[in-house]
Amino acid sequence: MGNNDKVAVYKSKAPYNFIGLEDFILDRCSDIEKFSMHDRYYENLKSGNIQYEIEVITPLHISAGKKESNNEKDDEEENTGKNELFKNPIGQYVIPGNTIRGLTRYNASIFSFASVINKPKEKNDIENRRFYYRTFASKDINIKKWYSDTVGIKPRLREGFRYSILERVQAGYIRKRGEEYVIIPAVKIGNKDENRMQSYTSIHEWELRKLNVEGIYYLYKDNIKKEDYKDGSKLSKSENKDYRPYSKEIRYNVDNGKAKIDINGKFKGMLANSNYINGKRHHYLIFEEDKNSTEIIVSKNLAELYTEDLEYTHKCNAASKEIYEGKEYYALPEEGEVKPVFFVKEGDKLIFGFTPYLRIPAEGDIYGGIPEVHKNYTGTDFVDAMFGWKNFRTKLSFLDAVCENSSPEITKEYEMMLAEPKPSWYKGYLKQRKDTLESYCTEAYEIRGRKFYWMKESLDIQGMEEQGNNKKLITKMKCYAENTKFLGKVKFENLTDEELGLLIYSLKQGDTEGYFNLGKGKPYGFGKCRIRILGLFVEDIKEKYTSFAADYPRQEKTDSYVEAFKKYIIEHYRKKVNSVNEIISYREFELSKKVLKNSECRYMKVSEFAQRAELPTLEDAVQESGDVVSTKMKGTKGKYDNHNAKHDERKNYEKSNKQHNNKGYFNKQGKNRDNSNSTKSENLNTEAFSKLKDFKFDNDSK
Repeated sequence: MGNNDKVAVYKSKAPYNFIGLEDFILDRCSDIEKFSMHDRYYENLKSGNIQYEIEVITPLHISAGKKESNNEKDDEEENTGKNELFKNPIGQYVIPGNTIRGLTRYNASIFSFASVINKPKEKNDIENRRFYYRTFASKDINIKKWYSDTVGIKPRLREGFRYSILERVQAGYIRKRGEEYVIIPAVKIGNKDENRMQSYTSIHEWELRKLNVEGIYYLYKDNIKKEDYKDGSKLSKSENKDYRPYSKEIRYNVDNGKAKIDINGKFKGMLANSNYINGKRHHYLIFEEDKNSTEIIVSKNLAELYTEDLEYTHKCNAASKEIYEGKEYYALPEEGEVKPVFFVKEGDKLIFGFTPYLRIPAEGDIYGGIPEVHKNYTGTDFVDAMFGWKNFRTKLSFLDAVCENSSPEITKEYEMMLAEPKPSWYKGYLKQRKDTLESYCTEAYEIRGRKFYWMKESLDIQGMEEQGNNKKLITKMKCYAENTKFLGKVKFENLTDEELGLLIYSLKQGDTEGYFNLGKGKPYGFGKCRIRILGLFVEDIKEKYTSFAADYPRQEKTDSYVEAFKKYIIEHYRKKVNSVNEIISYREFELSKKVLKNSECRYMKVSEFAQRAELPTLEDAVQESGDVVSTKMKGTKGKYDNHNAKHDERKNYEKSNKQHNNKGYFNKQGKNRDNSNSTKSENLNTEAFSKLKDFKFDNDSK
């Protein structure tokens, strides 16, 4: 392939997409006293119930949850993901009312332009996190450059071997002191080959073999030859399956500014190495402590941040083919323990870890990509007024939806590996509006919005087989068979006409055909259902309390209430519209109900994440088919991202989709903690680390 030839980069695929957040919140009422209506019924407000039916279209699993048990065998079965179907206390098969409540609330939040954050009401519909990246080998040139600049990667060539130095990374020793941790930097030695002072040095594994260093783990088998280290294919075949991350005290001498291992050496340092990665060739010698240096304090908050990130890393890695080894190597030291550590220290900013290629926190977090109006909102929107908040009781009561058949047909056990959403996958979770990829390090980045799962044409058996390669992580679940039906009821009290209209509209899935996803296994096509409103019953309050008649609930039509809500939206929306169908959020909701081919909304293989670019927009995902070429992963201009001006995507979206006006087409808040004020962390690895971690989010992972 010639130098001018380019390999096509395709857009990503995923079983989910997003409905955007409006830069607008519809305030319901600023006077909280008007919502203190639980003490009595009001004649001008509506109370009653809605009865509905849910029909199962594809096998549905509603988990009974983990059972409390002291039996080791039961615990083992739970760990393999064996799940039974949920039953209520009297043994009926049901869909819990809270499940239907969550679904309805999600829809209502979109239709009524509700806030996702409200600090006074302790409302955090989207969780805030800052993500960590190790992206030195990423195909995305922007995020790669950001990482390279942070740690100071510089290429070098010595004795025919290519390697890199990290100019800004130093080494030392970390120990626990009370609730804090303290880093003592190692002494720095001048290295003429690299023309810099360094506190550690990399040592090629072949050199360690020549010295016959004992008590360490070698990356490759004993029969490997020197020239084999230059051949990547031979290296991969020679992997030492018994290798574990390690650290070991060792003696060394210094000759002409270069450290050399010597069992009788004058100085005492530590030899260490982290996880195996295909192609890795070096170990690290950390020099002795510098007794005259100023100690570096690792605050309690920063230590907790690191531990959270570490635990998340282990959790993510559990989905990979190889279970993460050496957990203790990466753990913070216990009392009395001293461990070698690597760090970057600039002013008050400290980044540390147990490998020179540190995980680096992104410049921004999730909340940095949310419209300001959501972050600053303190009023009361429709969702707050109807569903309540911590200090205000809900006006709605969702009863369990009971299976019509006391002994419903249950399918065989299906096996699959259930993944977890990874918002650190910026290619999918952030809007991609420019010529190059935007990330949490890009100026004026924006999150895509509220996540939903596509409805597939059928169960994705092939996808389950491709993802389910680790038997220890397989979930087994029984399901309700197709055509199973459930009957449910929602009770409401003291709702205005437009509030009742929003409840009905949200429950029946807007103006669509009533299809929605429910339960576990949605990425593989499980849980596609259809809902149908059976009846709306509104109480005649005067009749209820002034007579002995039992017919005070009167059945009414739903259309008038839905129209009352739509009229309210049209009158109060941020700009003039003639119909709710002209509003982007409504069109996107309708698009989210489209049924896609399994091949177009699947989980990608781990190897694909590094090679693919952005997730298509919602509209593109519906219209396009097959692999679509992306133009995002190419050269860059400017500091990191060539994004100097904020782009109003939604305005362009309105303009370009004007012809579709009449067509259908995140939890709890993480605390902000940095060194002193950062956010809850998650780790994200790049494709170079795919053998160590299953980055599904991201990392170019899932």
